[in-house]
Amino acid sequence: MRGAGVLLMATVIGLAGACHPLPYENPDSLPAVVSLPDGSPERLAMNARVYDAVVRTVELTFYDGTFNGVDFRAEAAVRRANAVAQPDEAKFYEALNGTLNLLEDGHTRAVRPTDNLLNKRWRLQASPTFGFAENVVRSRSTGEVQTFIGRVREGGAAHDAGVRPGWRILSVDGRSWDAWDGRGDRDGKAYEFRFDDAAGRLHTRSLEARLMPRELGTATRTADGVLVLRFMSFDAPTADWLETRLAEAQTDRPRAVVLDIRGNGGGETRAGARIIGSFFSEPVVIGYVRTIFGQHPDKARPGRVIWDGPLTIVQSSLSASMSEVLSATIQEQGRGRVVGQTSGGRVVDTVAFALPDGGQLLVGESEFRTARGAVLEGRGVTPDIVVVPTYDDLRHGRDPMLDAAVRAALDISANR
Repeated sequence: MRGAGVLLMATVIGLAGACHPLPYENPDSLPAVVSLPDGSPERLAMNARVYDAVVRTVELTFYDGTFNGVDFRAEAAVRRANAVAQPDEAKFYEALNGTLNLLEDGHTRAVRPTDNLLNKRWRLQASPTFGFAENVVRSRSTGEVQTFIGRVREGGAAHDAGVRPGWRILSVDGRSWDAWDGRGDRDGKAYEFRFDDAAGRLHTRSLEARLMPRELGTATRTADGVLVLRFMSFDAPTADWLETRLAEAQTDRPRAVVLDIRGNGGGETRAGARIIGSFFSEPVVIGYVRTIFGQHPDKARPGRVIWDGPLTIVQSSLSASMSEVLSATIQEQGRGRVVGQTSGGRVVDTVAFALPDGGQLLVGESEFRTARGAVLEGRGVTPDIVVVPTYDDLRHGRDPMLDAAVRAALDISANR
């Protein structure tokens, strides 16, 4: 979750104008990474500047005024000299995160500039992609991790090369996919992928990554007339896309709607409230947010387009943050059914700040409870219908989670 609603953001921005040492990060631009010689006076001076700005920002914005029982200011002062003395970016950020780890909050952390640039390039589709999504499975008996093709995006390199869902990735240029270090530098080079399929047949494909426009979501209809809307984030463009799809559904009405939020890591609270409002004809409280300024409710108001028909949600263990708020609200309000795995349990509202060296500071700024007072952090949303795909399902490209969500939606439709 990013942003905890209009009221909170206005309050925090007012504070920032007075004394805040760090600006909010622009989510739609790439960071300017500052490269400094290892061990140089400039490197150490930047360490000090970043460290002090991080500590001040955490003191001003962390959601728990007791800092989870830690004397954060005193502990940060004790650790400052060691962190500032680190000779390079990697060691400095390791020491900086050692200080932040005292808060025992997995949302509050610093991202080093090189990683921040890579992450932003991926999110903004400014980095080439092979055009496939992965499913990772760990064997219960051996502990071995295997990676399968989960979805192939039309128009991508994998699609054009005939790569199929369910194929296992064996190697890339002779190295295992997990160990391959070329994900941040894919321009202008073809990579040799080796796969095998469910029958054990080997497939070799030469894939050259390419830039592709951002995929806001996919809309498909099943043979049974169910509209499946899959989306991977909560932001204004995604909310616009979803409203357009729902408007189309008013003129060519499906029997039911399934929201596929598997792997959706969340996003902006304001956009989430818009999306939730698309499924309620009256305002609804989606939860309560606690910050250092107190507690207030977050509400969703009816959207521009409202789907009032049968509804189910399919989620996975990688569904997090605003995705979990969506599932919890639909579930608590009795608006539909949740299918799949227990969600990730990561629902502290996190705000991103820009660090002067191009790094990123993430701070847990507010704690969330559902409208009924349930704490989702560390617990997640338990589905009404539990479905866990098997190794064999993934190997053969089957999707039992989505199948179960479609059946549940049709069951709701039949009983209306």
